[in-house]
Amino acid sequence: MSARKERERSRAALLHVADRTGIVEFAQSLLALDFELVATGPTATALRQAQAPHQTVSEFVGERLPADALGLLHPKLISAVTEEKARVDLVAVNLYPLSEATSDPALSQDEVLAYVDPVGPALLRAAARNFKNVITLCDPDDYQQAVETLKAYDRMLPDRRQILAAKAFHYCAYYDSTVAQYLGGQWDKLPDEVVVALKKSADLRYGENPHQSGAFYTLSGARPWGLNAATLHFGRPLAYGHYLDLETAWELVTAFPEPACAIVKHAVPAGFAHAEDLARAARRAYAGDPRGCFRGTAAVNREVGADAAQFFAEEFVSCIAAPEFSPKALQILKAKKDIRLVTLPSRLIAANELDLRAVAGGMLVQEKDQRPFVGELKTASKRPATSRESTGLIVAWQTAMHCRTHAAVIARGTAAIGIGSGQTSRMDAVRLAMVKSQERHPILAAGEPLVLASDGALTAEHLHAAADGGVTAVMHPGGAAEDNDVADAADRRGMALVATGVRHFRH
Repeated sequence: MSARKERERSRAALLHVADRTGIVEFAQSLLALDFELVATGPTATALRQAQAPHQTVSEFVGERLPADALGLLHPKLISAVTEEKARVDLVAVNLYPLSEATSDPALSQDEVLAYVDPVGPALLRAAARNFKNVITLCDPDDYQQAVETLKAYDRMLPDRRQILAAKAFHYCAYYDSTVAQYLGGQWDKLPDEVVVALKKSADLRYGENPHQSGAFYTLSGARPWGLNAATLHFGRPLAYGHYLDLETAWELVTAFPEPACAIVKHAVPAGFAHAEDLARAARRAYAGDPRGCFRGTAAVNREVGADAAQFFAEEFVSCIAAPEFSPKALQILKAKKDIRLVTLPSRLIAANELDLRAVAGGMLVQEKDQRPFVGELKTASKRPATSRESTGLIVAWQTAMHCRTHAAVIARGTAAIGIGSGQTSRMDAVRLAMVKSQERHPILAAGEPLVLASDGALTAEHLHAAADGGVTAVMHPGGAAEDNDVADAADRRGMALVATGVRHFRH
């Protein structure tokens, strides 16, 4: 005997949707399948205009209920959805896209919260909890498949019902997290539970490699900031690697008040400099490691004018990020093949932002490392750093902070000229920085002192290696058992040694 002949009553479908895409067609298909429709609010209005027969919630439960959506929380209706012999066989509910409201700076908090639906998520959860008896739909894209399945078999298999139920729970979790992220989180310590709502912003051609799929997701509920506020003005869409490079490059250049340029490749700084104007900063940054900067991503902290644009037009960078581009700069750069021009409005890091790293079976969570210094700098040597050495040390330190551990950076003047990053030993990082600096420093900022910064604590051996390469001042975190030996080595070599009291490992 068919399921249709076995049925003791007419099936009922509850429709309550904010996104009314396809809802009239879906309702008409359900009517053709002998469903009775229950609808409320704008959904009922749409059905009435389409002359699709339906009941109100009051008619369905047999009681006069409030005209607004709160009537959907009536115990009789919830029971009709949740009981084992459910009187409602299908629930189609979707919610207003809150991320649109939360990202609108013109809306006040009260206006945004007025968009929060207190009813829809409860109905979805109730239906999804009872998925063995109730088909749960939260996505208009699922309407057609549901109709075709019911037409062909007059029922839906439990596995498919479970998939739709899981989708509904994810949908509700995303919705709730959007509200939570909008209201913000102030934590004295890392919370016991962390839920992050992400919304796909762009599909990427691939991930890090062509065989990996990739996409860019934005944090839902937050005002546009960081990379989700980036505007592509020219060129092909950003690739996976561009996003990684932009984060590093933008955070580095926005740490400086002077006109600055950072060029990053594979999420590691290849060149950095600041100068009296942006064109000079860009030239010095690129000259710090021309091979490393080739096809890199550049970020600057000033509007790109004609002079800076002319320099970038002569060299090969794949992407340039800036607060603005002048009309003349755009004209110059748009003539260049295979370049992307991006504007970013502000620093990327937001207060209380968490750093999430996926590992097998879970996530590592930590606070973002966003403080270059903690407290006062300490001179650990007898000789303090000169003003010119201090300028170079700040450049080297900020650059090392954005490198991969172990990292050592050598600077001369206001430019990084030797970057050793991602080494398995600190001595290798120091030696790599020395080798690369010796290729560059004869032609960069002649007469300026050579200085070195390390993201972790140095030993006397490291200090002697740096001194042998002509380094006159060093900045490192300190705080290790070898600190006294390091200070003695600095004094014997006539070097200035500055301890920051904070390390900046980045893996």
